[in-house]
Amino acid sequence: MKRTMLLLILIMTVALFGFAGGSAEEASEDGVTIDYAFWGNPEAIGVEQDIIEAYHTAQDEIRVSPLVSGYADYHSMLLTQLAGGTGPDVMRIDSYYFQDFVELNALQPIDEMIARDGLDVSGYYQQGIEENTFDGKLYGLPWATAPLYMFINLDVFDAAGVDLPDYDWTLEDFERIARELTGDGTYGYAIDMTPISMILPFVWANGGDIFSPDRQRFTLNEPAAVEALEWLAGLYREGIMPEDTVSADAEMITRWFINNRLAMRMGSAAEILTKQAEGATRFEVMNMPTGAGGRDTTVFKSNIIGINARSQNVEAAWNFIKFLRGPEKQGEELYMKAQRMPPTFDDDRLWGLYADPDRYPRMVEQNTSLIAEQYGRLMPLRRGWLEVEDLVMPEVQGILTGDVGAQEAMNSIAADAQRVLDR
Repeated sequence: MKRTMLLLILIMTVALFGFAGGSAEEASEDGVTIDYAFWGNPEAIGVEQDIIEAYHTAQDEIRVSPLVSGYADYHSMLLTQLAGGTGPDVMRIDSYYFQDFVELNALQPIDEMIARDGLDVSGYYQQGIEENTFDGKLYGLPWATAPLYMFINLDVFDAAGVDLPDYDWTLEDFERIARELTGDGTYGYAIDMTPISMILPFVWANGGDIFSPDRQRFTLNEPAAVEALEWLAGLYREGIMPEDTVSADAEMITRWFINNRLAMRMGSAAEILTKQAEGATRFEVMNMPTGAGGRDTTVFKSNIIGINARSQNVEAAWNFIKFLRGPEKQGEELYMKAQRMPPTFDDDRLWGLYADPDRYPRMVEQNTSLIAEQYGRLMPLRRGWLEVEDLVMPEVQGILTGDVGAQEAMNSIAADAQRVLDR
């Protein structure tokens, strides 16, 4: 509900105030000062500061002033700044909000600057480029492009004598393995009930989707999607998942995993570092199960670093973005050395900085590249995504617990979801 209200406030406020003004050019002794907005915890802030200091060392005409917030408040901070007619020159935006910002004319297209400067974007994982493109225009450079992997607890698999799945494993293989790994206080799988990305791989594998191909029609109430949701509910009710799954957050699921109570779970690239720090768990990451719906069932997600459409410092902002996110630039290398995120480029040198071959998961580079090539799929993000998510996920919780059938649950919200899409 909080995210839904944020989007509504964003739309209403921008419609009221517009983007007049943008960031005013601020002279400093060295030239122009630009604002750079991003979210992050204390460790993340340290990495960003290192990058800013390296940028200052590399040139002396542009100064960068950081604007930072925790994620929960971050987009609200942007909203306040933009509504006031200022806004940062450079801003990181979660892809969940990307199309909202584009359609509200808050981001500057960068295609002409890329062509002018001969910036080679072919080395990025192309999912990142696609997710930052709208109506044929690229609005920023990718940040933190990575899959939502299936995490495999090797200790649990070994203790049960269960072989690891191959890459083309199916929903049937997943169910068989999850059942074999359930017992004596250990569960085959658990699901975080907050983001819709946690159920989409199973819906996709069964041939369903949340929206029609043109993203104009709600389709989770259609047969393939309903069947996948009922199948998930069956696994829960048969004890393949912990009973607390319906109320657990990502932190609790992580504890189950590192304490060897959980064999498999879906997780982000950021959680790889969390698991490495919190325990000695031997784990691997791989693609999600495939099925009749195809092989591309693993969510591949990116974020964007873009320029405020009303910035008066566009060239300075673009210069900094190239340093921060451009190929062969120092920003990505510093991110990798700090293990802030996996590479946004399919580059062995950068992977060598990020991935420690003596620490699990040892196949993260190989499997990330494989997912990008064969098994990855972008979520059909569009305006209203989070509002639809807030309608869907409470119903999924009821489906798992048996309070409501999948068909009834999805039918009950279909009209509201369609109104969001039609708005």
